[in-house]
Amino acid sequence: MLIRTYADIENLKGKDALSPAEKKLIEHCKCGELTILGNGSRPNRSSKARKIRADLLRYLILGGCEQCRVHEKGVQLSGAWIEGLLDLSFSRASGAVYLSRCGFAEPIVAYQASCERLDLKGSSLPGLNAEGATIKGDACLDDLNSTGEIALVGAELGGQLSCCGTQLEGGQGSALNAQSTTIRGGVFLDKLKSTGEICFAGAKIDGQLSCHGAELNGKGGDALNAEGATINGGAFLNNVESAGEVSFVGAEIGGQLCGNDARLNGEGGKALNAQAAAIRDGVFLDNLKSNGKVSFAGAEIGGQMSFVGAELNGGEGGALSGQRMIVRGSLFWQDIDTIVGNVDFNAAHLSDLVDDEQSWNKVTTLSVVGMTYENLVFPSDLPFRKRWLQKGAQFNGQFHPQPYQQLAKFYRETGHRHEAREILIEKEKEQRKAVRASIRKSRRKAESDVPFSVKTALSWSQHIVGRWFHFHVWRWVRISCNWIWDILIRYIAGYGYKPWLSLGWLGGLVLIMMFAAKFTWNAGDFAPNSAIVLTSSEWKALADLPEVYASAPDEEKQKIVQDMTPARAWSDPLAPGKDYETFYSFAYALDVVVPVLDLGQTDAWAPSPARGDWGDRLFYLQKMFVVLGWVVTAIAAAAISGMIRRDD
Repeated sequence: MLIRTYADIENLKGKDALSPAEKKLIEHCKCGELTILGNGSRPNRSSKARKIRADLLRYLILGGCEQCRVHEKGVQLSGAWIEGLLDLSFSRASGAVYLSRCGFAEPIVAYQASCERLDLKGSSLPGLNAEGATIKGDACLDDLNSTGEIALVGAELGGQLSCCGTQLEGGQGSALNAQSTTIRGGVFLDKLKSTGEICFAGAKIDGQLSCHGAELNGKGGDALNAEGATINGGAFLNNVESAGEVSFVGAEIGGQLCGNDARLNGEGGKALNAQAAAIRDGVFLDNLKSNGKVSFAGAEIGGQMSFVGAELNGGEGGALSGQRMIVRGSLFWQDIDTIVGNVDFNAAHLSDLVDDEQSWNKVTTLSVVGMTYENLVFPSDLPFRKRWLQKGAQFNGQFHPQPYQQLAKFYRETGHRHEAREILIEKEKEQRKAVRASIRKSRRKAESDVPFSVKTALSWSQHIVGRWFHFHVWRWVRISCNWIWDILIRYIAGYGYKPWLSLGWLGGLVLIMMFAAKFTWNAGDFAPNSAIVLTSSEWKALADLPEVYASAPDEEKQKIVQDMTPARAWSDPLAPGKDYETFYSFAYALDVVVPVLDLGQTDAWAPSPARGDWGDRLFYLQKMFVVLGWVVTAIAAAAISGMIRRDD
């Protein structure tokens, strides 16, 4: 029976007559007092001492009538069992609705209802439908036990929504559905236990979203869905345990996002998804344990981001995605416990990178292509950074030089020029290795290997040979040439970043040639490099010294070798060639090795293969050193002029 007037109450006779509990409620509502039934605890079943009809309760919530006017404070009831369906749809409550520690036999329906305050603290009910409702004050659902969905879709709350210690079982739907809800205060879900999705998608929350110590089980769906939500305060997930995705995709958070010591299980999907989220303050995920990908792809973070002590297990789906994210503070990547899966910071921008070697060593697959940072705090030792870049400069199997350029830029701008050069040299080395690797993997189509006109003119067997040549021989020729050129410019000029290395190579070549020339001269295996001298009678007389040497006694042989080799005799102050170019081994070596110098030594003297072993050796060695001198000098000139080093 629907009760609308006090006359309807008076007409209740017999078994439908008011019980003592209902009479007590009516009297207390008139004077604005709290009605406590029994000991005030929540009943688990109906009893005469605690049963309140839902129709009577609705009558009182709506303010009663002239004969039974409810006090401005509204209905205040504790410890009751509400029998029947409490339907407040499209109604306006008089004052607050305070139904704490009550048991409800059926769900509460409050579609498009309006009240000053809703308090169901400690109550138990099969569900609540308050879609589109207007609650001018707070909605307190602390310690509530619901076996059905709590629906607040499109509702407006002038105060806060509190579900601390609440246990929600969503049945076939969400546990708590507050999609597109407007909440002027904060949302408190501390120690909430839910089975089913907690949804705040598109909601506007002027305060914070707090889930400290909550246990959220999405039951195959999202554990917490705040996609597109606007949260003017912070979002706190400290010590949260979740089964299902925790999503802040596209959300705007005016404070910080904090998930310290949280344990998030994506159950085959993402554990934490904050793609394209805008977070005004920092993100703190210290000691986070995730099973599933943690994604901040495209997110903008106004403060710092911390993963200190985190355990990220993303498996094949990846452990962490930070593509295109912007962190205006510092990224703390330290004391990482476990990483399983790819860590992706492609195209991310960080203000500061605060990391340690041990944490990066636990990352098996890393991508930092396009990542930029303004400051690198520590460590800065080169061997570790080279390994870090070698691991992170690969994307989709392709080498990218940008991570090396970024680190070199930081070193250069902070005055570490030596470190910057070493990183750029490492980049050149890895880039050329990647080129050779790509040549090895390349496979050309048969129709493009040999020109059609050639194929038609060749027999089938010739065509097969031609294809084999293009597939294998030509490829290995390219690899070999690339490798040789790589070795030359790496060790001779440091890829253009260390052109002074070429001076060392030139000096080494000069020393080798100087000693070789000196030994050859002492052995008597040099001759004037002049056709006129060689055909002169004076030289011919001296050129016979080896015959004199052969017939001389042993003691005299030493004297001839030391003092009277043909070349030395020709240059003697009393000899015919006293005015001829004097031989200097060092000047001769410079003349041979450095092509831009012409000291006249090679024009005047030449090793003679016919005079002995040293002359024969130096004859060929000199030609090789001329070529090497040209190669080293050319590379040095290209390095100094910048032709080798195409970028910085």
